[in-house]
Amino acid sequence: MQSTQTPIGKAWQPRGITLPPILGDAEVAAYERDGFIVLRGAIGEDDLTRLERGLARNPPLDGTLFEARDTPPYPAPGRYTLAHSAFKDPDLVGIAEHPTILAAASQLLRAPVNLTAYVLYDRTPGGQGLPAHYDYKRWRPVGSSMDWLFTIVPFCDYDAETGPLYVAPGSHRVQRVRAGAERPLEVAPPTKPAAADFVDPGLRRGDLLLMNMHLWHRADGNRSNRHRGGAFNKYAAANAPPATGYYLFDEEAAAALDPNNRDLLAVHSNWPIRTTRLLLVQPAESPDDHEILLCQCGRDEWCLPGGPVATEAAIADWDAGNFISALKTHIEREQRIRVPWVSYVGDFPEEDGLTRVYAYDLTGRGFPVSYAPARFCRASELPSAGLQYGYEVEALRRWLDPRIKRGKGLTQAQCRIDQFAY
Repeated sequence: MQSTQTPIGKAWQPRGITLPPILGDAEVAAYERDGFIVLRGAIGEDDLTRLERGLARNPPLDGTLFEARDTPPYPAPGRYTLAHSAFKDPDLVGIAEHPTILAAASQLLRAPVNLTAYVLYDRTPGGQGLPAHYDYKRWRPVGSSMDWLFTIVPFCDYDAETGPLYVAPGSHRVQRVRAGAERPLEVAPPTKPAAADFVDPGLRRGDLLLMNMHLWHRADGNRSNRHRGGAFNKYAAANAPPATGYYLFDEEAAAALDPNNRDLLAVHSNWPIRTTRLLLVQPAESPDDHEILLCQCGRDEWCLPGGPVATEAAIADWDAGNFISALKTHIEREQRIRVPWVSYVGDFPEEDGLTRVYAYDLTGRGFPVSYAPARFCRASELPSAGLQYGYEVEALRRWLDPRIKRGKGLTQAQCRIDQFAY
């Protein structure tokens, strides 16, 4: 197995990329006030030409977004994406590790950054626009981090014909995010801006738009006879992992990056995620006295509750890596516990693959019933508890790490109703 996961028992440090700052104080202040800034002509013509060369080699991209699945093949009118399938193309990967983008992103997030989404868009002639929305989403690997931003690089002018991208300055309202009674941060539902609040920042070929995760934006359709392309990548602070877990890049994707930039990918492995497990914690005053639920996996072996992963298909697109639905099904069936949310802890070796571990803190308000055949084990006794895999100690250490900004991860089905309701 080849994986970036830290060996069990060693001190874990979130890894990412930081480059020297390039923004002035006024630009940083504008980003914090408005939720976005535009760096004019930040991406050179040589880089753009190289990207277009890579795009030409990779049609029809990864398919349409949201349009009917029986639409004619590319380049019929639609919104197409190129993501993981061509990350390794040498002419395309450079936009993910572009020094200007990484320097600006790490400066605005005030932290080393990880790439959470690599996406090139192509809105072909006649392709529809997008209604007003924001991209913090508690069910998506690319949207459930508590500290991330969008970087957008147009490959053409986003004018009245190709379709402007509109933003609503100040609509990110960072005061909606606050600490609550539970370990993850709380996020209040947003207020949708009025139509008159949206402005056209006048994006032109080679500009760089940096946009807060909570900023409302929308886009017009492509009324021209030209392709409306662009790079729409997302970067998270390394200490703010997605609540659902990361999209798992493979080792070939990591190898495509410059060796100095490999930490741009928080996780990468050729082993698939085969199981998902829950670190269910009963908190105590002393960390040593925290209790963790263990299930009997063999005659004398114990492991965290959970089981095989399964794909949820309640909402289309972008959710590879969210295995919360499968985990909640296992926990409810086997332990008769229904948790409202979970939060990603890490990916660990298990059998012939990886297991994606999530966590949840019990509130102490539940009915005091037995969880047999599972049992609670004190944190101080975990190393001698007969653990089947051994990563449980490290998983608990990560969950308790106060440096990590955590959010609440939900299933797709929950979020069809209200992603802020739990």
